[in-house]
Amino acid sequence: MSAADEPRMEASQHIHAEPGSSVYAVLHGDIHVRNGRPVYQVAPFDLTRRSVPVEAALRQPSRLLAAENRIVPFHGRGGELDALGRWGEGDTARSVALVHAGGGQGKTRLAARLAADSAKRGWTVWAAHHRSDPIAEQVVAPGDPGRTLLLIVDYADRWPADDLLMLLSNPLLNRPGRCRVLLVARSANLWWPALQNRLSKAGLDTGPTLELPALAGSHTDRQISYRVAHRAFADALGVDDPPLPAVPAGLDGTAYDVALTLHMAALVAIDSFRLDLTAPRDPVGLSRYLLDREHDFWLSLHDNGRVSTGPSIMRRAVYTAALTGTLPHAEAATALDRIGLSGSSPSVVVDDHAVCYPPRDPAAGAVLEPLYPDRLAEDFLALSTPGHMCAGYVPDPWAARAAERLLRPEQAPSPPAGGPHWFRRRAQPPPPEAVPYTRSALAVLTDTARRWPHVAERELWPLLRARPQLAVEGGGSVVAALTEIGHVDLPALEAVEKCLPRHQDIDLAPGAAALSRVLTEHRLRLSDSPAERAKLHEALGTRLLQAGLWKEAVASFRSAVSIRKSLPDGGPSSNRLSLASALSDLGMAMHRMGRQQRAVELMGEGILLFRELQQSGVALPVHDFAMALSNLGMALMEMGRGREAEPYTAEGLRLRRRTARSGRPEAEAELAASLDNYGLLLYQRGRPREALPYVRDAAERYTKLHGTHPGRFDEDVSIALKNLGMVLDATGDAPGALDAARKACAIAEGLARRNPSAYKRLHAYNLHGLAIRLHHQDQFEESLSAALQAHEIRSALAQDGTAPHVLHLAETAGFVDTALATLDRPAEAVPYAGEAVGLLRTLYEAEGRIYRAYFAGQLVALAQRLSQVDDPRAAWPVAAEAAGHLRAELRVAPDSPVRSVLLMCLVVWAGLSKDLELWSEALDQITEAVDLYADLPDGGEDDDAWGQLLSATRAEILDALNGGAQDA
Repeated sequence: MSAADEPRMEASQHIHAEPGSSVYAVLHGDIHVRNGRPVYQVAPFDLTRRSVPVEAALRQPSRLLAAENRIVPFHGRGGELDALGRWGEGDTARSVALVHAGGGQGKTRLAARLAADSAKRGWTVWAAHHRSDPIAEQVVAPGDPGRTLLLIVDYADRWPADDLLMLLSNPLLNRPGRCRVLLVARSANLWWPALQNRLSKAGLDTGPTLELPALAGSHTDRQISYRVAHRAFADALGVDDPPLPAVPAGLDGTAYDVALTLHMAALVAIDSFRLDLTAPRDPVGLSRYLLDREHDFWLSLHDNGRVSTGPSIMRRAVYTAALTGTLPHAEAATALDRIGLSGSSPSVVVDDHAVCYPPRDPAAGAVLEPLYPDRLAEDFLALSTPGHMCAGYVPDPWAARAAERLLRPEQAPSPPAGGPHWFRRRAQPPPPEAVPYTRSALAVLTDTARRWPHVAERELWPLLRARPQLAVEGGGSVVAALTEIGHVDLPALEAVEKCLPRHQDIDLAPGAAALSRVLTEHRLRLSDSPAERAKLHEALGTRLLQAGLWKEAVASFRSAVSIRKSLPDGGPSSNRLSLASALSDLGMAMHRMGRQQRAVELMGEGILLFRELQQSGVALPVHDFAMALSNLGMALMEMGRGREAEPYTAEGLRLRRRTARSGRPEAEAELAASLDNYGLLLYQRGRPREALPYVRDAAERYTKLHGTHPGRFDEDVSIALKNLGMVLDATGDAPGALDAARKACAIAEGLARRNPSAYKRLHAYNLHGLAIRLHHQDQFEESLSAALQAHEIRSALAQDGTAPHVLHLAETAGFVDTALATLDRPAEAVPYAGEAVGLLRTLYEAEGRIYRAYFAGQLVALAQRLSQVDDPRAAWPVAAEAAGHLRAELRVAPDSPVRSVLLMCLVVWAGLSKDLELWSEALDQITEAVDLYADLPDGGEDDDAWGQLLSATRAEILDALNGGAQDA
């Protein structure tokens, strides 16, 4: 019976929670918890259509517009549904797609229809909600995902990139045979290309990117869509014989590109007919009409005594809820108090608001349910805020700077009075903390400002000029959205730019790149200085590189290089220094794109220019020159050109020793990186004892930084400890090597648990190193277990086909082969040896000599393994191919260390020839091995053993040949 046929043992889990405690559970996956709460929730997608009672619809017609109520039958979008259907049925195991469009275009309805269609075909359908989403207050364990899973993530552009990557890497999504994740967002801007790059690195396929066009492109199509909605709303409002729908004026205008506007027009037409009112003719009038009906509802509840909060205060509570989204009761009351509801009890207002707008999930305990749909809530914010020119809707003066009041930072309490004088003087209050709904409020305010200029001019821009850090706290999607507002406020954007971190931040990087692009375009228009224009291109290139937009980064750096090369040679030396740095930056961008040879040429050109300037007496900027040297050394080392890399790496290290004297943690980290790179280079060149002081120094420096700056240098210290273990092992300190490897792996595992997509590659790197260290300590079973874990992770990563991921998978497959052979399980080892050969063959055929020696060595291992399972006919040509590659390598590099590998290959090959009774071939092979052995340096006892083996094998072959001649 195969493993697949064996009965599956069902695991059981018993959880006991004390009163007041919280328990989070999920089946077949990970839970990511931050500050005591899950980062996101995965729950079954609500496939049921929510009915709205006629009485409720008559009081609040806007409720009929909520997408989840599905009042208007789904129509149109056939092309998009077909594209998503083909994506779902594709062969890829896991894939992520994006649907995006502005508010009101029907993204959520399309996702719901796809969910319903998928469920009918037997798919499991789930929804994911971020912790900032009101629905994510509780965790639901979805259960088994089955064979096919569709996961829908709404508001994906508002998720922090780290959290979204965490979700997409959850093992929960690996269990089905086919998993599809549909992201739904308003914008694709730079966050999506940057995410696609990261998904590719993590081995995740990306499917279609669909931008929804207008639901009805022609006048006729719009008439049809309008009439379908008109009939549906008439039924929902209990209007039996509505008049024939009059087509709204201006149906050909751009306002009716939005599906929601068509639906609002149909809803208002029915409701105004029912009340004998005149229906407005313009889109803003439609929103105003529906908001007036909300006001009537608040007044009715107050007059009937169902709530004690009057309409004017309720209006302000609804305004607050539109910004914050739902909150726990205590936080909601605090938000209302903060925004300023004078003369009212915030707690009472919260309760009354829940009567008007009941929570969608009462069990979650969240209140302040916002007005829906989102676009109507944005119009409510805009019409309530002074500064609009829309007649018929009087703004509330209270709303002026309401967002500013709401987003006032939480000021920590001051230190207590009393105590020693020195304590009172030094104990300053900690910096204020952002309120928990900052991200939501900034996102809503920014989306509103896109369509309502007065909100941008009077609310958003003044807020950000005064407190630009708020945009950073709002996240990368908010920063990117600021650049899409029609009339940007350049002083505000420049203030935000100053708050952005200089180092790479996965969440902020796309927004920072978008911001830099807008500011760069503006500054380029104003500047007629070539040097200044080049500097602008360089700064933009750096931001694009941090966002993973390598192609665009190359274009920016190339522009900088072109400008600087056009400057006269006799100009200021600073121009040529900047050109040298720009060449290095362009080379690094090329390196990231995988154009290694061109990258090395550009970096080399930059170094040459630095040296020319140095020889002419120009003082070089030490940091820039050290960076250029280190980058070139690293690029050469990764290409297997260690001999060429060594002088650059060594010189970069010397310079960084000087810059580290500043005491800045960044300078200390750069020095540690140079120490580690130089030690690794020495190790790779067969000089582990020389390498040890460097890698040890690097590990100690990173460990110290890790302790003084928690969370900032976790990845660096993990890599440094892994490299230290590798070098210790090579110098004979196996216990010390294993200890360092275990520490490195523990740190990497913790990082991968918190953010799998960002750190699974690091985790696999350390697992592979730990497996080798365990093997050298004869802990073979544990070694195999670590190697298999690394192999599983690297198999997923290598699906993108990039050379580094393929190479790493080949390394681990080759080690699993070795581990299984050591445990005397050659039959299980053969597939791994074959996998390694196949992967390396792909690299060798693409890149040539760089991978030839490694490829040949793995061919030898495969020949050995096939020999051990008594398959000499399959093994013989493998050994022959390996010998051919190794001989070719020695012809171009006579001092290459592959000489000993060829010796092993010839012995294996001769043994296979013996098994096949190819005695003449066996004699040629063993004779070549004897000659090769004679040229090797003396290696002590091991060499004696080799000499005896070769002599015995040759004698056996000669005896067989002589015996064969006598028999003849």
